[in-house]
Amino acid sequence: MALFRYMDMQAEVDLVQRELVKLIAENLKANKLPLDKARQLAADFLKLLPIKDQMDLLKKLQNLGTTYPEAEAVYVEELGRVEENQTDLILDQMRNFIKQGDINQAINTAKSFYKGGVA
Repeated sequence: MALFRYMDMQAEVDLVQRELVKLIAENLKANKLPLDKARQLAADFLKLLPIKDQMDLLKKLQNLGTTYPEAEAVYVEELGRVEENQTDLILDQMRNFIKQGDINQAINTAKSFYKGGVA
């Protein structure tokens, strides 16, 4: 069972890219990030493309955040979206099982999700 709703990966990557550009601009304006490091961060993000799927995006953002602590906030934002997406999917599945009168399957779905953890 896939734990992700269909997400338009291009739209998701575009959103992450806008967040990263905003973060870079804010850090440059506040003199928290030297220009050369900002350029390298942007270049390193572009090297991550193309993105295969949501998990690939998360892994690449996590690695980018390790190299550039300034970029960790973008990873955390994306992780939050993924967790919310997974939770919504599980809740939808549980609702469907309950509507069908299969409370045991709804409970098992919840148990398997929380047992396996999120992202």
